[in-house]
Formats: sequence, structure tokens, C-alpha cells
Amino acid sequence: MASHEKRYQVFISSTFEDLREERRAVQDVVISTGDFPVQMESFPAADLDQFTFIKSLIDLCDYYVLIIAGRYGTIAEDGMSYTEKEYRYAVSKGVPVLVMVHSDRGSIAVDKSEKTEKGKADLDRFIHEASDGRLRKSWNTIDGLKLAVREALDYSKATQPRVGWVRGDQISSRETLEELNEVRKENAKFRDALGELEIDLPLPDLPAHDDELDIDLIPNMSNSGYGGYAGYGSHVTIRCSWIAVFPHFFTNLEWKQSDWDGHYSYYVDDDDSSVKIGSALAAETSNKDTTKSFKISHNTLEKLTSYYIELGFMRQLGAEEPFTDLAKRFARRQMVTNNPSAGFKVIRGDVEVTKKEQEDLDDEIPF
Repeated sequence: MASHEKRYQVFISSTFEDLREERRAVQDVVISTGDFPVQMESFPAADLDQFTFIKSLIDLCDYYVLIIAGRYGTIAEDGMSYTEKEYRYAVSKGVPVLVMVHSDRGSIAVDKSEKTEKGKADLDRFIHEASDGRLRKSWNTIDGLKLAVREALDYSKATQPRVGWVRGDQISSRETLEELNEVRKENAKFRDALGELEIDLPLPDLPAHDDELDIDLIPNMSNSGYGGYAGYGSHVTIRCSWIAVFPHFFTNLEWKQSDWDGHYSYYVDDDDSSVKIGSALAAETSNKDTTKSFKISHNTLEKLTSYYIELGFMRQLGAEEPFTDLAKRFARRQMVTNNPSAGFKVIRGDVEVTKKEQEDLDDEIPF
């Protein structure tokens, strides 16, 4: 029998308002694996009729990702949160549950945490119950959550294979095709009930490699240890081409590998990468020592990463390593053949580095 590549439907469950960004990040991970995320972003579980509809979606899902942070969730008439009711329904249907629990709930903002003792007790009980005998991963950052979900999904697919979806042109069974068609009809009903969830839009054109972009460099505090010297850069905006940035991005991106049951995947240290890349770019327009004195924003880092993925220089999160062989070869050649400072110019501000004894900086840092 021929083997067919399967895709899976993954239900993403969490409390609503406090975990919008986290759910969006998990959705991106599911899409990057080629699977289909299912979540009620515009239709949160808040009453019985909606919950009945949510159950019908869970029935169609292969895996269930539960994200837990600082809130227990909106309470139903029976005293249980709708998030816990979703979870219990998934368990009752035999859907594998992947539990993602925040590892430092004390650091979560007050407005995203339970305020009452009962709420805190309910949350602790829920975490204990959901974690008992199930795959549980801890996280405390968006990147950590994305990595945890990717590892858990890979492990669950290997150890708890599900029905999934297979492309129609890969299946010879008429009966299976008919079953898939019925499922598609059901999905069409769900889309009608929710309103149109997707709009077919043409993809925007990717900027040419020699198109220019403006990058804001932000001051970053650096120090040489207790009693030593400390310094920080200045606010500067530089202009350069996308491709001119790449050797510095390639050299200074801080990434590591994780190992989950023999499956290796890379993840990026956003903070260290932002500082190293920002400082390297500042050095292109100055003869000063800019080491650890500048940084780029996380948004800029994400923008550059997205561009190089689309260009074919990078692999998506979850691959063994970030850069393709073509990218490695290009970076080496560009560093050898190009004038390092060519194409970089300051368009706003000046590249300045302030260095003083650590104790003298307390009242002078402008950020």
C-alpha cells in the first residue's frame, strides 16, 4: 500500500483576551508544519450555544493544544471555566491533549492573572488535572511556547498517530474520497456559521534584493562587570539594501538546537540576536567600537527573518538549522568580495557610543 503524507487539524485552546499573541504564535507554528489550526479567535467560548458549536469542531480535530498562563477563564453556570469544559470534552473524545503551562506565573502581569483566591485555586487544580499523565511542556516566552508546541506536535504525531487528512489525488479508495468530501461539506457549514474565515488574496511582491530599507538602531546598555566601564549607543536610523544586511544577520544570529526524542530543531535567542545584529550594523557606518552598544527591535528582527525565509536563505522554525547551503555560500562570498561598508548610510542621528565608569551612568542614561 502506498504511503500518503498526512496533514492534521490542531485545535488551539486557551483563555481569550490575555493570550491573543500566544495563540497567534501557536497558529503560526501549526501552519509551518503543514497542518491546519482550528481556534475560535473571533468566536470565543462564552455561552452554551457557542460551546456546542466548539464541540463539533473538536470532534473533527486530531490534536488539542491547551495553553495555560495566569487565568482560569470565563466561568459557566456549572462553576467550571469554558476553557476547562473544552479540555474535558477533548479528553472524553480521545483527542490527544498537549498541555503548555507557563513556568513563571508570578511574573505575569496582574491584569492577566487571577485576582481571587478561588480563581487561583481553580487554576492550580486545573493545571494539576490537565498535566496528570499527559504530555506537558513549560514556557515563559513566545519563542519558548512556539518551540514547545513544535516539539510536542512532532512527538505526538510519532507516538499517537491520528486519522489526519490526505490529498485527494494521493488516494485510490473511492470510499475514502467520499468520506473526505463529507467532511469538507461539514467544514463549509462551519464557515457559513462563522462568516468567511479566509479570503483568497494575491501574495504581495517580495522586495528586490537591492531595494533599500530603513533600520532603526536603538541604544543598548553594555558593561564590563562590577566596577568596570559601561556604555550605550545612540538613536540612529541607517539605510541599506536587504542583501547588504544579510552577512551581518548570518554571522550574528544567535540560534541553538533542541533535541526532542532524537528530533533536532533550531530556535533563536531574540534578545542576543537583536543586540549583536544592531551593533554590527552600527559598526558599518562608524569607526567606533559599537560592540553591545546598539540593538534592533524584535519587530525588525522578525521582518528580516521573514524576508530571508521567503528569499530561500532561511528555513522555517522547526528545521534542524536556520540557514540553507545557498545562504552560507552567499554570505561567505559577499564578506570576501564586497566592501563591508558599501551601501550603508546614516539618514538620521549619529553613531555615538558613551562609555563611562558604571557608577557614573545612573543619572545619564537617556532611555
